[in-house]
Amino acid sequence: MAKDYYKVLGVPRNATKEDIKKAYRKLAHQYHPDKGGDEARFKEVSEAYQGLSNDNKRAQYDQFGRVFEGGQAGPGQGFGFEWPGGFRSDGDFGGAEFDFSDVFEDFLSGFGGGVRQKTRDRKGRDIKTELEIPFEEAVFGGKREVELSKLSRCSRCGGSGGEPGSKLESCKTCDGKGNIQKTQRTFLGSFTQVSTCPECQGSGKRPEKKCHDCGGRGVANAVERIEVFVPKGIREGEVLKITGKGEASVTGGVPGDLYIRVRVRPHPRFRRQEDDIVMELPIKLSQAILGDAVDVEMLDGEIKLKVPEGTQSGDVLKVRGKGAPSASGYGRGDLLIQIKVEIPRHISKKTKELFQEMKKEGL
Repeated sequence: MAKDYYKVLGVPRNATKEDIKKAYRKLAHQYHPDKGGDEARFKEVSEAYQGLSNDNKRAQYDQFGRVFEGGQAGPGQGFGFEWPGGFRSDGDFGGAEFDFSDVFEDFLSGFGGGVRQKTRDRKGRDIKTELEIPFEEAVFGGKREVELSKLSRCSRCGGSGGEPGSKLESCKTCDGKGNIQKTQRTFLGSFTQVSTCPECQGSGKRPEKKCHDCGGRGVANAVERIEVFVPKGIREGEVLKITGKGEASVTGGVPGDLYIRVRVRPHPRFRRQEDDIVMELPIKLSQAILGDAVDVEMLDGEIKLKVPEGTQSGDVLKVRGKGAPSASGYGRGDLLIQIKVEIPRHISKKTKELFQEMKKEGL
């Protein structure tokens, strides 16, 4: 069942554009993932706003209960339906971002009227990668470099696509329009397919002389070393986002983003439990019975730990404020020390006699 955009935004059907904008801003702020909100709810609110903030799309929605464009499909999926006469829509259109509402408007206005040109600067592709760090770095933070092979702005032409000093001229492939139109007639009327010009990538301009390094594309494959700051207290599986460090856009848009999933290398002595750090401490039987002060090596130094008399194997002694930095940014968790009382496998004759006496006393 189609979503009710008005209910999603919490506005009446006669709401003004200003009312819709105010409602969207409030909900977007509330549900934004970067602020710890519900990502699915944020996407739903954004979809509703896109459908109602545009007059043409809102008119379509009010009449048909949906907006006729590729926004509902997942990345790289599109609609995948077929029109009579062999015209197929996959939501991709030659790699260009295409607003299907344009075609629908033509359909409503007389089967094949003029198609508006909508050239958009598409954002570069996002990159996802992983970074393994030692346990200590996950606790205390640090600085790393990751090496990526990616599509980057051409270093020779700076992204213009032309040789240094070369002037821009109108693209001959698309006559400076930025797109190429192909019209097909069917019994329903004329349908015009619009795709981004592959020569100028939608800009309508081309350099007189193409860049020698990138062949006029403005982008080229390159290896880049990127500095990554690992925050204190980061956990296994958390993702770092570095804005603008993804691939360069081939249409002059902003670069994509870099997403780094953190993998924490296990430590032989310590493990994480939320913001607490857990370790195991073996002690002698005599220390467990009589108590003692034991030197304990932590991640960031050494402490003298007081072991109380009568400590049992499995008891947990807590050292406050010596765990991992809190995810909230304030304070640290605790160091939890699990006691393991070691039972000797071999004892002297004298020790054995002492234990025999203890046994007689019921100990």
